[in-house]
Amino acid sequence: MSQAPITLIDYDAGNLASLEGALDRLGLAYRRAASPDEAAESGPIILPGVGHFEAAQKSLRERGWWRLLPGLVAEGRPLLGICLGLQLLAEGSEEAPRSTGLGLLPGIVRRLGPGVKVPHMGWSRVRQHHAHPALPDPHGGWLYFVHSYALEPTVNTIYVADHGRPFTAIEARGMVMGFQPHPEKSGPAGLLLLQSTLAWMGATAPTPEATCN
Repeated sequence: MSQAPITLIDYDAGNLASLEGALDRLGLAYRRAASPDEAAESGPIILPGVGHFEAAQKSLRERGWWRLLPGLVAEGRPLLGICLGLQLLAEGSEEAPRSTGLGLLPGIVRRLGPGVKVPHMGWSRVRQHHAHPALPDPHGGWLYFVHSYALEPTVNTIYVADHGRPFTAIEARGMVMGFQPHPEKSGPAGLLLLQSTLAWMGATAPTPEATCN
């Protein structure tokens, strides 16, 4: 598959420096796009994000992304949501009950718990829930999370983790995928997950510095 540039959506919902650093390490070409007219004409799109669901949705609406993304996915453009980006791909969130999500992944994002500290900040083990051609079995590996809400596991869930209850760590439907953890902050394992996913989505690059032992 030929190399395609990556569009990194910039909508003031978090610092993109660490994600850009990860893409640089992987040797992947990308461009920041504050609005759709700055996006690459083809290739994967990454929707990152931290913060509040409703505020992020408002920012995406103001920049023209919210209306456009479902159509791009329908046309076959791959889309990867990271952290809050995954939650925005869902049908909605308990964090913002008056708002709707993009509906590109099924389910409502719900608060973590009960009986655990929220937000969940730190490393958690992940395990395979369903096989997916883009991602290997994690074999109980660790990924880094910072979040208070998450999707419950479904038939579309690839990896699961636990914090008070099982929750979706990685979800996929068609060419849409969402990562609840931050792969760019998850060491070599996170880099390789990011590389595998983006390669499956059409971005190619030389083997990264990171290796699995």
